[in-house]
Amino acid sequence: MLVSVVACSTASPATQTGVDAGGDTSVTYSYPKGFLFGSATAAFQVEKGLTASDWSAWARTKGKIVGDGHPDTGGPDALAHVDDDVKLLVDSKQNAYRFSIEWSRIYPTRESFDRNEPVAEAVAAYDGLITKLVAAKIAPMVTLHHFSMPSWLSDVTKSNEPQGWERPETSTLFAEFARRMAARWGKHVDLWITINEPLNVALGGYVQGSFPPGVLLDVPRALALVKAEARAHALAFDAIHEADTVDADGDGKAAMVSVALHQRTFHALDPNESVDVEAADRVRRLWNLWFANAIVRGDFDDEFDLSYDGPNDKKADPTLVKRADFLGFNYYSDTLVSATRGIILPVIKAAIYQANLETDRPKSDFGWDIHPDGLGVVLDELAPYGLPLIITENGLADASDNNRARFLAEHLVQVGQALQRGVDVRGYMHWALIDNFEWASGFCPKFGFASYNSSGTRTARPSLDVYRSIIESNSLAETRVAAMPAYKSATEFCR
Repeated sequence: MLVSVVACSTASPATQTGVDAGGDTSVTYSYPKGFLFGSATAAFQVEKGLTASDWSAWARTKGKIVGDGHPDTGGPDALAHVDDDVKLLVDSKQNAYRFSIEWSRIYPTRESFDRNEPVAEAVAAYDGLITKLVAAKIAPMVTLHHFSMPSWLSDVTKSNEPQGWERPETSTLFAEFARRMAARWGKHVDLWITINEPLNVALGGYVQGSFPPGVLLDVPRALALVKAEARAHALAFDAIHEADTVDADGDGKAAMVSVALHQRTFHALDPNESVDVEAADRVRRLWNLWFANAIVRGDFDDEFDLSYDGPNDKKADPTLVKRADFLGFNYYSDTLVSATRGIILPVIKAAIYQANLETDRPKSDFGWDIHPDGLGVVLDELAPYGLPLIITENGLADASDNNRARFLAEHLVQVGQALQRGVDVRGYMHWALIDNFEWASGFCPKFGFASYNSSGTRTARPSLDVYRSIIESNSLAETRVAAMPAYKSATEFCR
């Protein structure tokens, strides 16, 4: 999930978007054979007992989480309800599930990692999940780092010292972790995500201070972290390919490895101000393209100045180039950018507005604009990299489930339109399968296709039936979308 540097905006450059904003409603979209229709979760957000992770320590620090929530005291306890969650997937005809294998559960101490002595119960738990997914003909997509890191690499009490990806040894240790996981589960897993939203790890931890280690407005430290993540991804990419040579699903390809980027659209806070327009484009290129340029083309922009002509910049760096078999990305909403108003971040030279925007678009419970057209924009933006694309997250906070069906359908229309334009889209993962712990926002935002009660019983929301019907027909008519109830914009936000 994306975090916000600034809570609200003061401009209104955008209008309502989506199928109901115009277009030929007689069109019906179909999806390619083998298209992945799935849902996503992350270990720390849905599991219990991850006491050896930095996020567990962070969440137990009073005041860090809205409502002082913690997955151990209110989460869906996914590993104890594997059958229930697989049933949700099967009943809705989904054929893919993205989840993460938690490093700190497998190796809770540095000693256990160095001796390669994984916790047997942890291995058995993930064995059980993967085995049941495969038996149900649901393709597993495994994420190896989804924000949470072992506390032996990330100490939330020592934020002034290098933590996590800042530590020189972390990248090589992560690559070895990736190698071991691929060796263990590669016979059943072909789709691997190394790092989820690498720029958000830096933004949350070193700019906004809402993620471990909780540093505020240290942009140079954040950008150094992003560079370390790019190097770590490349090492993990190589390690997975060395360890996983088995074609699990019989499609002729073994491991397919990527990251899960977080793409957004960017607009000027004041479209009449040329400096805001320039700032929006600068932030877009840094946020949406820096990491992809590094791991696909090997173009490493050391100074983040978009020039590639600095003393430490590299073009076609052989240690980075072609380190993605596809591009995974998460898409949620729009962003407004100003060069003069708000907290102007150094290097980036802009203020960034992500939530509670003063636009006339409807808002989710998270305060984000509902902006389906933006998905088509970022699909076209990534298409020139020449790799298959998989939407690894897309969803909205919607406790009432009033908006989720239309949101889902309008975004799948964007996928259908992109396919018609020749964009190679291979899959769509809805965030999330089930309500969960939404990081600093605690349990207030409800992103799930299903809710759960204190005993863990899952209850599917009506929007899941809409997803099932789209999957069953492998098609979506714009007439159907146009007939859906209009969005009901949230007025109170989970922030």
